[in-house]
Amino acid sequence: MRVYLAVLLYLMATGCAAAIEQSKRLDDGGSGPFKAIATSDSAFADFVVYRPADIAAAVQAEGALAVVIFANGSCMDTSLPYERMLTEIASNGYLVIALGAMQTRSDDRELNKAANAMMSQAIDLLTEQNLVKGSDFYRAVNLERIALAGHSCGGAQLLAMADDPRARTYLMFNSGIGDMTMAQASRQQLANLHGPTVYLVGGDSDVATANAQLDYQRINHVPVALGNALEGGHSGTYDQANGGSFAQMALRWLDWQLKNQQSHANVFLQADLTEFPGWTMKAKQFTP
Repeated sequence: MRVYLAVLLYLMATGCAAAIEQSKRLDDGGSGPFKAIATSDSAFADFVVYRPADIAAAVQAEGALAVVIFANGSCMDTSLPYERMLTEIASNGYLVIALGAMQTRSDDRELNKAANAMMSQAIDLLTEQNLVKGSDFYRAVNLERIALAGHSCGGAQLLAMADDPRARTYLMFNSGIGDMTMAQASRQQLANLHGPTVYLVGGDSDVATANAQLDYQRINHVPVALGNALEGGHSGTYDQANGGSFAQMALRWLDWQLKNQQSHANVFLQADLTEFPGWTMKAKQFTP
């Protein structure tokens, strides 16, 4: 305990405050109450931070902000295909950290695979900045409210890192491990999920749907839901304005799991899909 306290005091005294190096705004900052930006930040090298432009105002309204760590499709180090959805999530009072440095277009740098460990590294960096006076993130982060999320191969990265005790909930976008081995994950890693988990897939044309259904059947130790946008395909709606219906479904889950907004539970537990035409939903192992 003394060593831990010493480390915290050292970070508070010596840590470097985050500084925005580059930023951009998508979809006029999202449809939420806190206009959001995507930033390249000195304290988060090789990540993009999607955040309310005015974090202090968001914290004043929401309290310390819940966090989403996002791993990209193909396990690549770019969140460019998802920036509209991630901006939308941030505009609703979240900090989103996505693996890979910022891009302004798809061919502006060489792409590489992102390491699985970057998911935990992002939490480490946020933990440090939460202690650094002068940082935009100083006392702005709720480290008890962290979601791990990933699309396609990024979902396999999520499973590989699912045993990180700081994760409270998980979102698998167009992803499922089934009987595959990918990104150092296999069906054995399903046992490492230790919080409510949602799978969001895109119907029969989505190559991940069958594996997601297998995972759903096999997960018997934590609450799990499976949402299926029947015409969504493997690419979902991420390139639509504000991330389309996949973003809105993700927000219902996050607001329920990380902000305790119980009004959204019926979307998942009662399949109340009035606002989600073309979707199906099932869930199991939730306590009433």
